[in-house]
Amino acid sequence: MPNGAAVEITPTLTGVTGPLTWSVTPRASIGDTLYTRPDNPIAAYSAPADLTADKVTITASAGGISNSIQLNVKPSPVPAPWVTLPVTWTVTFGDPPFLTGARPVDSAADESGNLYLAYSAPVSEIKKVAADGSITTHARVGEPISLAFGPDRVLYVVDRLGGSAYAIRRIAADGTTTTLTQTAPYDAATGTIDGPSRVATAYTLSLAVAPSGAVYASDGSRVRKIAPDGAFSTFAGGGCEAGIPPGSACAGGRTPVDGLGTQARFMGPDDIVTDKAGNLYVSDTALIRKITPAGEVTTLAGRTSRNFDFLDDVDGTSKAASFGGNSPMAIDAGGNLYKLGSRGQLRKITPSGVASTVATSLGFTGAQPQNGIVSLYAGTPGVVVLQSYAQLSKIRVD
Repeated sequence: MPNGAAVEITPTLTGVTGPLTWSVTPRASIGDTLYTRPDNPIAAYSAPADLTADKVTITASAGGISNSIQLNVKPSPVPAPWVTLPVTWTVTFGDPPFLTGARPVDSAADESGNLYLAYSAPVSEIKKVAADGSITTHARVGEPISLAFGPDRVLYVVDRLGGSAYAIRRIAADGTTTTLTQTAPYDAATGTIDGPSRVATAYTLSLAVAPSGAVYASDGSRVRKIAPDGAFSTFAGGGCEAGIPPGSACAGGRTPVDGLGTQARFMGPDDIVTDKAGNLYVSDTALIRKITPAGEVTTLAGRTSRNFDFLDDVDGTSKAASFGGNSPMAIDAGGNLYKLGSRGQLRKITPSGVASTVATSLGFTGAQPQNGIVSLYAGTPGVVVLQSYAQLSKIRVD
């Protein structure tokens, strides 16, 4: 585990009674990072940033019996700057400072490894970053907010229109742009509506295109499928909308439910990616959800409760892992997911649901909001590309 990662530990002390005590050796100069609960035989350990030892031993004792576990600790890898992006924004000083103006808000890569960045208005462009780091303008779109490549080398773009409506554009390799579909304006009183182009509505759309060419989008409380003729249907999920009207029964939140198609429920789906088999993976607030091509929704990793309120991202397998909320996510050729943690951690989730922290202290902004990470790309084995507003950088995760 790298410095800054967190794990939870439950001791095995069968048949032992009496108070439970914990210890950790060695300790770092910044103090104790072993957290315990008096009402629960569980502890959490977060490796301090200044820990120089490569191993720590954590011991639980009760009734004269002790049990220990040894954890391997290593320094977090450091991102290497790759490409400096055009400055299309301005830092506006406040508490905290924030950016105004156009920003790169999403990215997608083609089969050759070229990266495409969606720049918000007033720039309103899709910029292409080649493998050599050169930047060119690929196409111009009104208000691009989400990108995904299809197997036909066509770039799909969500274009936000006025009046709470969206269009999905198709941009060919030569930059030619066509419209796949367009939604009618969204109305919170009626929620999302399935139907043909210009009749269907959407709250917000984040795209993924499967190897089969099927187009999907996470949207509010569900995942939508967009047919070749532009018609919208609900592929999985349902119930409460993300745009909760005042007085709605959903105002207190949504309960996740695994199931088939519209029987499933999501907490708040956001980033969505697809693997080579056409399975979808959705960042669903505190969970990672998997959706098969048949629409079966399961929870790959994560849980809705925390043992320690101040530890949002905890490593573990399946329901033992926890995630701090929605954030950028990417998938590599082996089906491993990479997700940004709530405090700058880069998490890796294997196809079997094992979540581990591979890097820490990424994207901290402070007085420099341009350093915030907005997108990830995991094309080259063992390397993740981090996209901030100011630059692209690469970090090794093998």
